[in-house]
Amino acid sequence: MYCEFTNVMNPETYPDLRNAVRFPLHLPVTLKTSTDEHRVETIDISAGGILFRSETEVQVGSAVEFTVAMPGDVLGSDRDILVKCNGRVVRCSHERSGLSIAVIIDEYKFERL
Repeated sequence: MYCEFTNVMNPETYPDLRNAVRFPLHLPVTLKTSTDEHRVETIDISAGGILFRSETEVQVGSAVEFTVAMPGDVLGSDRDILVKCNGRVVRCSHERSGLSIAVIIDEYKFERL
């Protein structure tokens, strides 16, 4: 299944179902699938997943790899930190702000720059 249109839910009808704090960071990332690479930008990041903005669709269920260069000041470090992640696409939707791709992080590893 590729992207499908989803309506924005009314926040009064549906409570926020997120279980982790999200940080609104807009960072460039290369999202790699088994067959392709996509240039995307993070919209927000949490401990369990990342929401990306993209110009191309990625199939739901695809295994993905990506590395995010997290700014040190956001993490309380004196240096930026690379976060190497493996995950899978759980949602791809057209929204008012454009195409978004939600990825659950299955594994990650920190590396200092």
